[in-house]
Amino acid sequence: MDLTGTPGNSKIYLNWSVNTTLLPTSTWRIGYYSQTVASTIVATDSLTNTVRAYTLTGLTNYAWYTVTLNAMLDSTSILTDTARVMPTDRLVYLPLILDQVEVLVLREH
Repeated sequence: MDLTGTPGNSKIYLNWSVNTTLLPTSTWRIGYYSQTVASTIVATDSLTNTVRAYTLTGLTNYAWYTVTLNAMLDSTSILTDTARVMPTDRLVYLPLILDQVEVLVLREH
């Protein structure tokens, strides 16, 4: 499982991918923690297993949040991943995309 978080203004946009097949009865549980919150908040625990995105709202800008995503089967976590993200109203978030380019240098003698 791969969880990514993108900062927004008082928000965190979450996206994730799964490299395995989940049982139809499994669900997603999303919790987050921040030193400003001082306890773990469960944002949701009832997303169906086909969902791959969620937005956390009402967050404090410039505070780091640790977000944990769990795939749940009954009440047991079967997959988990964590992301650390800081919501902000001042930055435009641009993901860095790298592309390998071969450079051929010709020299004349």
